[in-house]
Amino acid sequence: MKNQFIKNLKPNIPVDDIFFLTRRDIKEKRDGAPFLTLEFQDKTGRVAGIMWDRVEDALRCVEAGGFYHVQGKLGDYQGKPQLTVNVIYPADPDEVSRDDFIATTRHDRQKLLEELRGLIAEVKNPYMNKLLESLFENPEFTERFSMAPGGARVHHNYLGGLLEHTVFMCRLAKAVAGVYSEVDKDLLVTGVILHDIGKTREYTYDTALDHTLDGRLLGHIVMGYEMVKDRIKGIKGFPEELTRILLHIVLSHHGHLEFESPKTPKFVEAFIIYCLDNLDSRVMMFRDVVEKNQGVKWTDFQRYLETNVYIRDPLE
Repeated sequence: MKNQFIKNLKPNIPVDDIFFLTRRDIKEKRDGAPFLTLEFQDKTGRVAGIMWDRVEDALRCVEAGGFYHVQGKLGDYQGKPQLTVNVIYPADPDEVSRDDFIATTRHDRQKLLEELRGLIAEVKNPYMNKLLESLFENPEFTERFSMAPGGARVHHNYLGGLLEHTVFMCRLAKAVAGVYSEVDKDLLVTGVILHDIGKTREYTYDTALDHTLDGRLLGHIVMGYEMVKDRIKGIKGFPEELTRILLHIVLSHHGHLEFESPKTPKFVEAFIIYCLDNLDSRVMMFRDVVEKNQGVKWTDFQRYLETNVYIRDPLE
């Protein structure tokens, strides 16, 4: 078991523990000698690293995507923590526990799954209901869906994150459908449940959270599109128009071309799903930022939130 977690590391205190290496880049000093810039991860966060000496020894056994014993000391670079590495070498697999490297949803996974099954049962359209049932009647798929993270870095990046994200979005979707009579609730809920199913194949999480090869090369939007399309082919008489709009929801749920959506939303339910996806993910980002910055009023600039965050006092 680990003794030193990233969120608890203190400046100038020696570091000697196992970390997951997410990045390793070779750079040159002014004299042409190599040095390494690194990034380490455990379940509590990430920290940048740098290695100035014994680089040739490290390059013989150090690659991104593995677990390593790391010895060094935490310092500061341009106002951010940086771990200066003196020694790094591969960890024995028997020394690595997934519980040290991947966090888990704070909600009861079985209760979330029961709620999701209830949401599916409420879908009255027979074709959409059949599509969802055909997915979740498969125990292997259901286990993957309920265990998968909702992201690798930005939001819901923990076991059960995809399930949590989906159920929370469904709750919001039902509320929105109750406000706007022109919105099809069945389509909205079905689209929410389907929009991120590619994430069941995008990530690997046996010991540490990382992307699969297909996750890096194709991404969850493309894989989700293919999964939904293939499943629909097995349902006799599935309407062509419904096929078209469900596939569009999967392709457009990131909302903007620059955010890796092949298409932007072209009808109201697709637009609402993009908004709910953005809403739920950003609420989780704000939650994480607040929890990681106790004791301050303003954080530094948060790249994905595009602002620094004000941490308000609790309201009576």
